[in-house]
Amino acid sequence: LSLSPHTHTTMKKMANSMGKMQPSDPRRKRQAFLEELRQFHHNRGTPFKKIPVVAGKELDLHALYTRVTSLGGFAKVTDKNKWSQITEELNFPKGCPNAAFALKQYYLRYLEAYEKVHHFGEDDDEVSSGNQRGPVPVGGVPSSYSYQQHILSDYIRQSYGLNTEFVTLSDYNKLVLSLMSGLPNEVDFAINVCTLLSNGNKHIMQLEKDPRITTVLLAHAGVFDDNLGTLSSVFGAEWKEKTGRDFVKFWKDNVEDSEIRELIIFRNNGPQGTSIEIDTESSLFHPPHKVGINDVEGQRILQIAVILRNLSFEEGNVKLLAAHRTCVRFLLLCSHCQYASLKQLGLDTLGNVAAELQLDPVDFKSTHLIFHTVTKCLLSCDKCLKIRGMEILGNLCRAEDNADLICEYVDQESYKEIICHLTLPDMLLVISSLEVLYMLTELGEVPCTKIVSVEKCVDMLVCLVSVDIQSFESDAVKLVEYQSSNHQVISEIRPQTMEHLQHGPAHVVTASARVGSISATPPGIEVDSEKF
Repeated sequence: LSLSPHTHTTMKKMANSMGKMQPSDPRRKRQAFLEELRQFHHNRGTPFKKIPVVAGKELDLHALYTRVTSLGGFAKVTDKNKWSQITEELNFPKGCPNAAFALKQYYLRYLEAYEKVHHFGEDDDEVSSGNQRGPVPVGGVPSSYSYQQHILSDYIRQSYGLNTEFVTLSDYNKLVLSLMSGLPNEVDFAINVCTLLSNGNKHIMQLEKDPRITTVLLAHAGVFDDNLGTLSSVFGAEWKEKTGRDFVKFWKDNVEDSEIRELIIFRNNGPQGTSIEIDTESSLFHPPHKVGINDVEGQRILQIAVILRNLSFEEGNVKLLAAHRTCVRFLLLCSHCQYASLKQLGLDTLGNVAAELQLDPVDFKSTHLIFHTVTKCLLSCDKCLKIRGMEILGNLCRAEDNADLICEYVDQESYKEIICHLTLPDMLLVISSLEVLYMLTELGEVPCTKIVSVEKCVDMLVCLVSVDIQSFESDAVKLVEYQSSNHQVISEIRPQTMEHLQHGPAHVVTASARVGSISATPPGIEVDSEKF
């Protein structure tokens, strides 16, 4: 086989360059070892500046350390009296009678403590204090565990060709690993940490640090990201056998709406649970699951729902939650759950994220189900559900891209129901209805036409201009100030107001969504500096 002159010249240059690089490798290792040794002694308070000299020759501490540790360490070399052998291997002159003794003393001074820490894995505190540990018998267990043995220096890693560049895990990464560990205590602790971090303190959780937190939390509630498809097999099948928790069964037992039940997806087999019918009579006297604190699945889902609700009040988190389609699925399931607390948390969180929620095209199931939820709330006989439905619809109007879908999906019956609320002597319902009508009219001609099409709609709006505030329930009267410079909607005051109203009509509710302090003013409603 003949090579061309050009190829031969290229290979010769490569061989010369490799030959030049080889001698530098031991030199780099020796230099790295010396730097680490100096740092080690500096940290212990025993620094040294000069390298010792034996027989007129600078001592190679790296070669000495490598040879002694290969023979079992300082103790074994001393017991077997091999220091003379090491002097010969290091090419010391034979005419130097004290070379072995000097070599031993220098090793004691420079390398013996380093050997105990980095080779045998002893704690540096014990080495520096001078406490001699007694010999551990064969099969015996030391009284203290040395974590230092797991820490390898850069010198050792370079010697064995190991990687020296590590990715430092943040606290959020560690939290995700804990949630995915599958260890019961570890998972419970991680979820408790998430609960504390989400509860509105100065160390509020920031989902942007690791967006996987939301996905893993939802997987612990039995709602899996169908795009990934990997967590369902682990959380749904394998962990179900180990823990005895069946979250899919929980959703099937507690979500009666046939359209919402299609959101229950398991093992990527598509919709599940739509063919299961619930016998209401048997479930009344023989509940399919335990109740209260004995319902393990319900308590875990409730805990995760609380975390997401708390996070939805932070501006940075609400955008990520709104963009997380699996999170929207979870909120829809909660909103139609038989658990009253889960339903309230789901609707609250859905109302918070609706302002940042960009609806998918009409052929997406999630968009249809969101409007299905709004319509169901508006047509409900429950006052709280009506207010939540109007809140969600009003916040959806805030995103400009949602205008066309809202004009198409919100039917005439929903407009009629909203306007009928204006005839009720309930201040909270009237304000919520006016707020959502105001947001709908900003979308253009189509919503305005549907509003005007409702019989006597304009007459009711005109009557509200001159309505006497005293005609409303005296217990429901409250002061409301709305400043044009403040973009907070009046609906933001509803949690405190609803809480007082539900406790009973014996107290006058005073709530306000304002920037300044309340001034003593006669009863009335003030909107954009105009008093009605």
